[in-house]
Amino acid sequence: MQPKAKTFRFRASSTEPWFATHSCLVILAVNWVAQGMRGMDPKELSFRLLLLVALTAAITGSLLFGPAPGAPPEAVLCLALGLAHSINFTLNGQLWVCLRYCPAYRRDPVVLATRTRALIRRVRRSAWLQEAVLIGSAARLRSLPGARSDIDLRLIFPPGWDGWLRTNLLLLELRAWACCVGLPLDLYAYDHPAQLRRFEQTEPLALVLDRQARLCRGFANRELVQVP
Repeated sequence: MQPKAKTFRFRASSTEPWFATHSCLVILAVNWVAQGMRGMDPKELSFRLLLLVALTAAITGSLLFGPAPGAPPEAVLCLALGLAHSINFTLNGQLWVCLRYCPAYRRDPVVLATRTRALIRRVRRSAWLQEAVLIGSAARLRSLPGARSDIDLRLIFPPGWDGWLRTNLLLLELRAWACCVGLPLDLYAYDHPAQLRRFEQTEPLALVLDRQARLCRGFANRELVQVP
């Protein structure tokens, strides 16, 4: 069965679509370029850009002082940027979420459910993290996800520089883990819970973490379910 078309917008919160496509290669290419940054809030986007700069600098230095000492610096910089961008896309991106749009893609629902439970346990072990929710199809808490389902997880940044760093490092860890185990994890962190209002308000929010009941108070008129 052909997967549904992927619709791209200039911003994740935009109402006007840019274009839609069924092409797996086009979807991969656009996501490689954009790296999911259209949907990122400033706290996550700043870390993503700093990480890209740091990776590019490290790769550039290793090439210039290693296998390519006489190469033109501009060419080495472009190569390093491409490599850093690809590493970010693979280990800190949503590779398996993109691959869901390929016709041959399938995942065992039992394996997806097992890995989703492992993901939730890992998030809950972060004692400093206050809020995390599942949205979309994952929030309906069916007995098993579908063979093409993805896991839409959203975290909320705690205040302060330590909250910024810890949350971004957790995002990196979870995305790298999801890439290695083949879990289609659609993961972002928002600066404030109000950002959850950008999604369809008739759909439920599944509470993974709400340690101070801020989500219960802020979304009292929305269907809230507790993730076991």
